[in-house]
Amino acid sequence: MATRADAERIVETLKQNSGIRRVELFGSVLKYGIGHDIDLIVLVDKEIAHKWWQGASEELRVRMGTWLQPLRRFIKTYLPWLDEMTIRSRKARRLALASELTGVDFVAAGNGIVLDVFLLPEDWRVEDALNTGVLEGIVPILHHRKTRMFLELIAKQVSRI
Repeated sequence: MATRADAERIVETLKQNSGIRRVELFGSVLKYGIGHDIDLIVLVDKEIAHKWWQGASEELRVRMGTWLQPLRRFIKTYLPWLDEMTIRSRKARRLALASELTGVDFVAAGNGIVLDVFLLPEDWRVEDALNTGVLEGIVPILHHRKTRMFLELIAKQVSRI
């Protein structure tokens, strides 16, 4: 299990990389103070964010509607083997691509804690809404309804660390 203190410690490590502009937290650790992983928005150059979304577009397409997110928590808790088979392998591929593009070893930075990292440009949102003018050129799957809803939900709840 990961805590808010773990997230803060990991973010301090990540901020030491000059390619990372800022880091924002969302998900269960932000909401409940504890979770199975730490969900982070890592703010980088637009070019890096674009390459990441291009390379990971199939891994990023949200298959489960936001209204089914409580089911996701149930799966993580009571059916971890199912989570491992379906979601963690996609998450690992996304993390590997993020590491390759940024030069940051996110697995080592997690120090045993699973990180779920999304690379976005600094201006990906305005207040608690998506900055669609910026994201249209970066996120090729923004037109996918469930993915867009997922990003909109994150924009409303994210917190800068």
